[in-house]
Formats: sequence, C-alpha cells, structure tokens
Amino acid sequence: MYNAYTRYVRRHDDDDDDDDVLQKASTSSNLLECLSIITKILMGIAHSVYTFVQLIFTTIYPVEKSLKNNVILVTGAGRGLGREMSMQLAKEGAKLICVDINADGVKETADAINDGWAGQGAVADYYTTNVAEPSEANELARAVEEKWGRVDVLINNAGIVASAPIMDATDEQIRRMVDVNLVSHFWMIRAFLPAMKKRNDGHIVATSSVAAFTCAANIVPYAATKYGVTGLMASLREELRSDPSVANIKTTTVHPFFLDSSPINVKHWEVKSAMPIVSIPQVASAAIRGIKREYAVVTVPELLRFIMHVVWILPQKSADYWRDTFSSQINKA
Repeated sequence: MYNAYTRYVRRHDDDDDDDDVLQKASTSSNLLECLSIITKILMGIAHSVYTFVQLIFTTIYPVEKSLKNNVILVTGAGRGLGREMSMQLAKEGAKLICVDINADGVKETADAINDGWAGQGAVADYYTTNVAEPSEANELARAVEEKWGRVDVLINNAGIVASAPIMDATDEQIRRMVDVNLVSHFWMIRAFLPAMKKRNDGHIVATSSVAAFTCAANIVPYAATKYGVTGLMASLREELRSDPSVANIKTTTVHPFFLDSSPINVKHWEVKSAMPIVSIPQVASAAIRGIKREYAVVTVPELLRFIMHVVWILPQKSADYWRDTFSSQINKA
C-alpha cells in the first residue's frame, strides 16, 4: 500500500514538473514573439521615417527615367485626356500606339503627332479596338508586338464618364460602364503583361479618379468602377512586388479630380465644387511626371489624397459634415 502511494505521488510530481517545463517554454516562446513584434514595429517606424526623408529629398531632387524611344500604348486616345497624354508623350520622344473605339478620333490623334504637332520626328500608330472585349485586346497585343516588338508602357485610360441617380441608370449603361472602366483593365493587363514578364521590364498605368478615395451622390456606377481600378492596381503591384523575377515591372495609378472638359466641347456632368476642377493638360503632365519618377500613385491635386484619407478616419457624422461643406455636388449634364 505504501509503495503504491509513493509511486502515485512520484508520478504526479513528475507530471507537475513537466507542466512547469511546458509553461516556462510557452512563456519564453510568447516573450520571444512579443520581442519580435516590438522589433518589427521599431524597424517599421525607423523605415517610415527614412522613407519620408527620402520622399522629401526626391521631391526636391527628383530622379526621372527617360521615355525617349519607349513604345507607349494609350487607350482612350481618341480625345480628352488620352489624346493629351499621347501628345505630351510624343514630345518626350516616345513612340505612340494610340488606341480607341472611336476610329475617327484615334486617327486624328495619330495624324496630329505624325504631322509634327508634337515636334519633328514624333511617331504614332493607331488601332481601332474595343478594349472591353478580351478577344480584341488579345488581337491588339499580337498586332502591336508583331509590328513594334514590345510595349514598354501600357496606359489603360479608356473610360466612360456619366452621372445619374442609380435608379435612373439603365442596366445597359451600368454594364457598359463597368466593362469599359474596370473590366477592360483586366483584359489589357492579361494581354500585355506576359511579354513584360519575359523581359522583366515594363510599366502599367491606370487612370482612376479621386472618386476612389471618397463618395458622392449620382455617380454610384462610376465611383464603383474607380474603386475597382484602384484596388486592382494596388493588388497587381503587390503581386509583382512579391516576385523578384519581375521586379522591374512598375505600376502607376492616376487619380485626377474632376476634369475641365470644356476645351473638347464635352460636358459629362454638372459639377459644383469648393475646390477648382483641374485641366486636362495639368493631369496629363502629372501622370507623365509620375511615370518618369515611377510613382505608385499620382493624385491631381496631390494634397487631395491626404485630405480624403483623413476624412475616412473621422467619425461618420464628422466626415459627413466635411463632405457636405467641401465635397462636390454632381448632377447630370
């Protein structure tokens, strides 16, 4: 009886010792995890400070890559921002591939460049393509790469701009806007990215909108597509960044404020804003500067992105107040 009791006590003492060892090991493991997290946080803070200083330095002394002799494809080049970007890029010495569903408009853009409007020696080609159709996007890629060899910069700029209360928009209008403003980006990226990956070189640019940073009445389908484009480009950048074999492929997302389209005699909507609307040449210049400096995000005006992010972290009623005070009122033109 005594021996059995002694064995029982010893066995339980051993179990207690094992529990103590496991508890100490768990505590030690948790402590190491906490130290690891704290170290990462401190390193993150130091890295953030470093990148802010670097940003200030590069803003004062920017480093810009040359676009001379780059083959640059611009969708939506038949008029407006796409045409203006094509013209300014031609002045940079780039070889332009102008793409639009509007056959007359895209031909006018290319002809103006080839006729010397952007300077002597400027070169442009044009294609009439519905980029919302994957088969046409793939055929465009084959045709361009066969003739020009490569596309260095792909600018997905094609888009439909319209405003109306959500219940006033037709099913076809919503579907068409989503297809052109958002889904076409998928088809164009999937058509041109493989060749960029093979070369480990290229730059993909998307025209989004400040509508992707905020919200406004009467542009529900439009804003939804721009949120989508911004998310697409941010995730695409992460996908490329996670693969060292394609580290030289860059992305840039352009977020302009509402454009003054009066110079091209097009009125998409009626905008009443406390902030001044921006000109098409102003946005084109900012976008090209962003490409040359390899910015991931370009906002026109730049301060607006910071303001929009601040509004997002405010309590809802406070955010509503600031939106009501300074946001744009958009009505159908």
